[in-house]
Amino acid sequence: MMTRRLSVLCLVLSAVLPVAALAQSAPSLDADDIGGRVVSRHGAEAGVWVIAETTDLGVRFAKMVVTDDAGRYVIPDLPKATYRVWTRGYGLVDFAKRPAEPGQRLDLEATIAPNLAAAAQYYPPIYWLALLSVPGRENFPGTGAGGNGVPEHFKTQEQWLDLVKTNGCGPCHQIGNVATRRLPASLQHFDSSIDAWRRRLQSGQGGTAMINAIARLDSADGGQLARFAEWTDRIAAGALPHETPPRPAGVERNLVVTVRDYADARHYLHDLALTDRRKPTVNPYGLIYGATELGSDDVPVLDPVKNTKTLLPAKVRDADTPSSLLANPVIAPSPYFGSEALWDSKFNAHTPTMDAEGRLYFAAQTRAPKNTPDYCAGASPLRSAQLYPLPAKPEGFVGNARQVSVYDPKTKQWSFIDTCFGSHHLNFAQDADNTLFLNNVGQGELAILGWVNTRKFWATGDAAGSQGWTALVVDTNGDGKRSENYNQPGKPLDPAKDTRAPYGLYSVAASPLDGSVWGSNLTFPGYAVRIALGANPPETALTEIYKVPPPGYGMRGADVDRDGVFWAALGSGHLASFDRRKCKGPLNGAGAEKGEKCPEGWSFHPLPGPGFAGAPGAAETPYYAWVDQHDILGLGPNTPFATGNQSDSLHALVNGRIVELRVPYPMGFYAKGVDGRIDDPSIGWKGRGLWATSGNRTPFHIEAIDAPAPGAPGRTPENYSAPLVVQFQLRPTPLDH
Repeated sequence: MMTRRLSVLCLVLSAVLPVAALAQSAPSLDADDIGGRVVSRHGAEAGVWVIAETTDLGVRFAKMVVTDDAGRYVIPDLPKATYRVWTRGYGLVDFAKRPAEPGQRLDLEATIAPNLAAAAQYYPPIYWLALLSVPGRENFPGTGAGGNGVPEHFKTQEQWLDLVKTNGCGPCHQIGNVATRRLPASLQHFDSSIDAWRRRLQSGQGGTAMINAIARLDSADGGQLARFAEWTDRIAAGALPHETPPRPAGVERNLVVTVRDYADARHYLHDLALTDRRKPTVNPYGLIYGATELGSDDVPVLDPVKNTKTLLPAKVRDADTPSSLLANPVIAPSPYFGSEALWDSKFNAHTPTMDAEGRLYFAAQTRAPKNTPDYCAGASPLRSAQLYPLPAKPEGFVGNARQVSVYDPKTKQWSFIDTCFGSHHLNFAQDADNTLFLNNVGQGELAILGWVNTRKFWATGDAAGSQGWTALVVDTNGDGKRSENYNQPGKPLDPAKDTRAPYGLYSVAASPLDGSVWGSNLTFPGYAVRIALGANPPETALTEIYKVPPPGYGMRGADVDRDGVFWAALGSGHLASFDRRKCKGPLNGAGAEKGEKCPEGWSFHPLPGPGFAGAPGAAETPYYAWVDQHDILGLGPNTPFATGNQSDSLHALVNGRIVELRVPYPMGFYAKGVDGRIDDPSIGWKGRGLWATSGNRTPFHIEAIDAPAPGAPGRTPENYSAPLVVQFQLRPTPLDH
């Protein structure tokens, strides 16, 4: 009888409820979708993620979407498999995972977090990192041990923060995730947390880099290391974030995020390549290739259609090419892999890119530094070498670490371009020669711009004759052309001559507007560097330098849009732009080498997230910037992005506000580069997307499947997470399928 009364009541309600209200109860589904509603004891839950994960495929596969205002969701286009589906959201704790298959309607219950401590376990690392106590402005300039404990070379608080954030700790891994905000059990037997942290920084193959970083940060009395010890002590005692992250809103709810794993936990990823940046329809639905930097001589390969992963053995030209293991010995056992040496790579590929023929170019090592070719020196027939000879095998010379390796998937053959200059990042110009520009991270004498005429190389096979480089010469005499002889940095300046700049490039990007080449320089507070090539670049290239003015500081990666605007990710917590068209005065002449000619060209867009107490700006540590020149994602052409390395996200600037492309699962997403591809322009959002690696050096910090939390007891190499490849797509609405 009760059942009949309920049925009658439902019929009555159906008759009086508006059609729109009924429509909200059930999103339409295709046979390859899972969808339904998410409710909690408070009602419909808007702006929370619904995650479907399976291990039935050849990779770890998870796809996630965001609920709309009525708590509805649709996870579209799922490969045939059995999935576990659950909700995750700020203010919630994960609910039990429910089994489901594509085509199934699944309503889910969301569980309200019982307290802030439980809720905060799902917050991005930045919310925990912001609890770190940083030296106040009154402690600068530093007076060293016996004084205020801040080393004397730190003149400002911003300079100290730059080392902690963007150009010290932050470029390698997150700070504030579970693995870093807690001391692992193996380090909890020390007499003090300071001693435990000192030992922590010696762990594994990252020990050398971490020791060097803390040596630059700290004074002899260890006062700065004590800040990290106090941070973890306070968190262990129950300290919680002061802010709560907002749930996705607006266009952020239209995101579809797909995660696949790549390689294994022992070998981290730096970057990936999948298409030609200039023509993103190249290699549609094709394989995605990664670079493991120090970690391995294998190139990870992902098939995003079949959802399978393989390893391609890389090749080096010379058998005596040194291994990354030589510079990264295991100083002390790590809590994860003990004394096992993980990083043993001769290939040492940093960044790849693809050309219009589908060939892959790696900034990678091909030979030993002692095998530097003779054509790099002044006696060379190369005009670049005659004008600016690079060291060629002097006693003790360590040389450039990387050259250029090319893999052709069609022929499955490797080719080597032996460059005199080092390679690190690389980008193609939009010119008839398919010029590949490369940066050399060296400063001082090694501050150059290098390039390879790839059209000539493939026609002749002549690596020497296909390459060139130029010193970075600033027009300080104001005559509009480059002096044959020029002032050297740090020497008395002759006003009748131009001046060589020591600011080597970290990023490199060719402007589609005028063919100039832009790069970032990491010297505090950071510099934008522009090179106008001229008719014969080794002789005619002129450089312009633009220093980052306050409130910005801490430059890392940068890119340029199709209008010639330079975009940079800053450790000050900004996505910054430099628009040369805004400059009011002359950009050459006396003082141009200082970079202070056009402060009005800079604009600063604050990144979201909490900041440190007593310091302005978000605690974000963005690694790189990338511009979606072709509107691949759908946020508009020329949309700039900064990697949200402490926020599990990408930050996109859209109409003056930051849109967050957050990856809620697995926690630990840390992008380095970004690439975008249009697989099929005729099918809308489904045929296009952005791709990024989770490129930190600690993939074992990433949240694993049904494993204890990172850093917790019970975690073993068998249940560590592998590195990730993350795909971002943007639908018109949260329910499109």
